[in-house]
Amino acid sequence: MNEETPDNLSNIQPEDLPDENNSQQEIKIITPNQETEIMEVHHHPDLHHKPKHLKEYLLEFLMIFLAVTLGFFAETIREKISENHREKDYIVGLINNAQSDISNLNELISANELEVKGIDSLMRISKNNFMNIPVQDSIFYFAVKYTSNLHIFTYNDLTLVQLRNAGGYSLIKTDKVADTIAQYEYKNNNILLQERFYTDSYLQTWSCLKQVFDGSLSGKFFHEYDSTNKIPSDMHVLATRDEEKMLLLYSNYWTFAGTLNGYNNMLKEHLKYLEGFIIFLKRTYNMGKADL
Repeated sequence: MNEETPDNLSNIQPEDLPDENNSQQEIKIITPNQETEIMEVHHHPDLHHKPKHLKEYLLEFLMIFLAVTLGFFAETIREKISENHREKDYIVGLINNAQSDISNLNELISANELEVKGIDSLMRISKNNFMNIPVQDSIFYFAVKYTSNLHIFTYNDLTLVQLRNAGGYSLIKTDKVADTIAQYEYKNNNILLQERFYTDSYLQTWSCLKQVFDGSLSGKFFHEYDSTNKIPSDMHVLATRDEEKMLLLYSNYWTFAGTLNGYNNMLKEHLKYLEGFIIFLKRTYNMGKADL
């Protein structure tokens, strides 16, 4: 058995020496006590809160109260702004409706004034000469030409209907405006009452006219008038020679003329009222042409 001598040490190579780094990579064994010590480093949160002072509760209550109050006021302001816009929209609608009514009234008043003049011309013809053909033709001409149509005022109630469906005048918050709108609606309805008298008188007069004159001849009659630009004087247009019916016809025309004149005067008054109504609304809501 050969023994290693110091001389043999020279034959040892560096790689045969133990690695210094490997010697340091030793497995560390953690004992239970060490594990407990490591775990004790991670502290658990303290779940036990300190009691609050009264001032803190009061501060929290005050903040919640302010939040709720400010939310309430913000919602109230928003609703107020929305209602103001809705109110103004209704006012714009009323103004536009009234302006439409004014245009309609101007046409109706002119037509009714022309009709009143025609009836006045008819009434100037002496009823004592009713049996004369030229007299009959003249009465027939004025009666058919000026009393064949009714000129009735129909007001524009579009915005009023919308306003009623939306809750009535409670949506109108501006002072005195709701009362003014109520008066506006009352005046429109009052015209409807007068219109009934006017319509009834017209129907009664027209019924009497058809009993006295032969309406089937009106086409031929006015064709000749258009051709000659003169009232025919030789056309037999009577349907009856009953003098009582002829006198009744005069009486009905006299009544109808008064009713028509009263109705037309009411339309004139309503026209002036509507002009003032529009001025009032525009002034109250500071409206110009750009707002309409």
